[in-house]
Amino acid sequence: MTTPTRISALLAFAVAFTLAQIAPPAMAVEEMRQFNKDDDVKTGKTKACPKGERYSERKRDCVKTSCGTGRVWSSGAEACLDANSAALSDKDLYLAAGDLVLDAHYADALPLLFRIKDQNNPQVLNLIGYSTRKLGDVDKGIEYYRQALAIDPNYTKARQYLGEAYLLKDDVVKAKEQLMEIADRCGGPCDDYELLVKAIAAHVSGEENVDW
Repeated sequence: MTTPTRISALLAFAVAFTLAQIAPPAMAVEEMRQFNKDDDVKTGKTKACPKGERYSERKRDCVKTSCGTGRVWSSGAEACLDANSAALSDKDLYLAAGDLVLDAHYADALPLLFRIKDQNNPQVLNLIGYSTRKLGDVDKGIEYYRQALAIDPNYTKARQYLGEAYLLKDDVVKAKEQLMEIADRCGGPCDDYELLVKAIAAHVSGEENVDW
């Protein structure tokens, strides 16, 4: 169990160490690439592809998948299809939306996310919440984070983003509550914990232009 005293000490350390080292907690690329990872186990896929590329079963390698506006890469067809195509899988839509989020095109990502059939997937709800929050509706974003956590209370990435959302509402107490929850679930140091520690430290110190 992480105590308030330990959290305060960590926050003090984060501020003292240097606010210049604070990196904005952008949407995790690796997390998005692990969506529906059972497929990867079945196919034996182990190679991680860079942004703008997907793994090709046929070619056994990464292939460029920049499809342009209104089109999405289909892993089944291994081709770019219309974004409204019924042939697109949930994974196709999620990964395409994730690429848009990484480029800060949140409004373009949301329609793809809402087309995903499994709206009870916590990763999908988390990405909807993130995009919604980045578009300025913090309260609605919080609702989606809570929905994700109701399905998977151990989803620490959603807890990190929820804590950051509370900071945008200047609610440091609730942000620290999420920090404690992450600490309990990680069982030790983890990225989501460290990112939220730094975000809280930046907020408390009045650091500006930190992109949460």
